[in-house]
This record gives sequence, C-alpha cells and structure tokens, in this order.
Amino acid sequence: MKMRRSIALAVMLVAAAGCAEEEPATPPSGGDAEEAATAHIRAVRPGNMSRRVGRRPRFRWKLPKRLQVATHVTFLLAEAGTGAEPVTEQSRQRRIATATGLSASSPEALNLWDPPAGCVLTGEVRDVSQLAPGTWYRWRVRALAPGTAEHADFYFRTREESAAAGE
Repeated sequence: MKMRRSIALAVMLVAAAGCAEEEPATPPSGGDAEEAATAHIRAVRPGNMSRRVGRRPRFRWKLPKRLQVATHVTFLLAEAGTGAEPVTEQSRQRRIATATGLSASSPEALNLWDPPAGCVLTGEVRDVSQLAPGTWYRWRVRALAPGTAEHADFYFRTREESAAAGE
C-alpha cells in the first residue's frame, strides 16, 4: 500500500511539474556571482541566442546543484520562426521533439539523432535527418528533484548549410 502511495505521489509531482509555469528562483542578492550564475539551468551547447548552429546539434545543459539528483528530466524542441529574431509566443511555435526519461541515462545532454538508452523520443524530428536551414528553435529543459522543479528556455538559429556527417 505504501508503495502505491509513493508511486501515486511521484506521478502527481511529475504531472504538476509538467503543467506549472514556475518562475526561476531569484538569485542571491549581493552574493557570489558564480553561485548566482549556477542557480538556474544553463545552456552549454548551443548557447542561448546562438546563430549559425549546425543542423544536427547535440544539446548540453548544466543543472543547478539543487537539481543534481533529478528524478525526471524532459527536453522539448520547437520551431520558432525564420525571421531576424525568434518568435517567442509559444502558441505560434511548432513542437517537433519531446524527450523523456533522461534523468537516469543522460540528465545533462541529448543527441536527438542518437538518443541514450531509456530515453523516449517523440515528434517530427524522428523523421528528419537534420533541422531546417536558417530557422530559429526554442529548446526547453525541465527538471524535477525532490522538493524542487525548474524549467528554462533557450533559443538558437541553424545555419543555411547542410549538416556535415558526424556533426
């Protein structure tokens, strides 16, 4: 009976984390700059607002210390337009990939074209060999750990040239 309650509680927490649009915690005021910089999920590759990113990017991010023992990590990728700047209104974006199950095998990285074991990857990205040229994308990482959850959005624009083999 306790096991069922624990599972039900975990499912409710995951569902709540997936629906909530939480604001990131406020960084410490007047504190150490390094601590403030690592208080939130950070994009490693591609960097936020990067341009001319390869069309087969491998994604890397850094979780803050409080999320290092994440029990659930989700990755989302959406097309965000082809203009000079990305479309930030999510209702005008088109989701093309969702990856779940990253917490156990790869909580801080994802290669969409070679997902790690245990990852469930869905969306149109499974049917393409590379992303569209000259297109903005929004990628989101959402992490859930005991007592805390956070998400962060990042944008990048792909280059025009086709992806090189092994990119």
